Amino acid sequence: MSDTDIPGRVQAELTRLRAERQVFTAEQDRLKAKLADTEHELREATAAAAAPNESAEANQAVLNQELASQREELDVAKARLQALEAEVLLAHQQRDSLRAELKTCREERDKLRLALLDAELVVSAGVVDADILPGGEPSADRQRLLNAERLAAEMARELDATRRTVSWRVTAPLRVVRKKMDRP
Repeated sequence: MSDTDIPGRVQAELTRLRAERQVFTAEQDRLKAKLADTEHELREATAAAAAPNESAEANQAVLNQELASQREELDVAKARLQALEAEVLLAHQQRDSLRAELKTCREERDKLRLALLDAELVVSAGVVDADILPGGEPSADRQRLLNAERLAAEMARELDATRRTVSWRVTAPLRVVRKKMDRP
């Protein structure tokens, strides 16, 4: 099914969730890059310091704190991403169940329309209740008659539509001439 079959509110929610997922993925990538840069700086700082001194230890402590905070941010971003993925999955499941329910409703609507049409035909034909079986269904002969009447009405509508076309009206004089020529 295409996105146009999805109701507007569900489609808007899916779009919002997709956008949030992209933002969180971009944030996760940014944090991973920042973490890699920090780790690289930490390695450079520890390699540059040949002898342990107070400034190197302070620098390392700052870098360790920074690294820890970035890891926490990364964990939060991962948790958000997992929550969004769960929401998207739930939205997909709800969409699928709504589509199934819509299909069922449409089938029921079509059945009711056919039943209404049959009832209108019965009423317009002035059918006596004796022709209807106890289950509410017309007898086989009555059903054939109803089908034939329905077909005749449909063919009459088509013929009427053909006679109302411009080409039918324009060629009317030619048909009159042909009829007169065919007569002996």
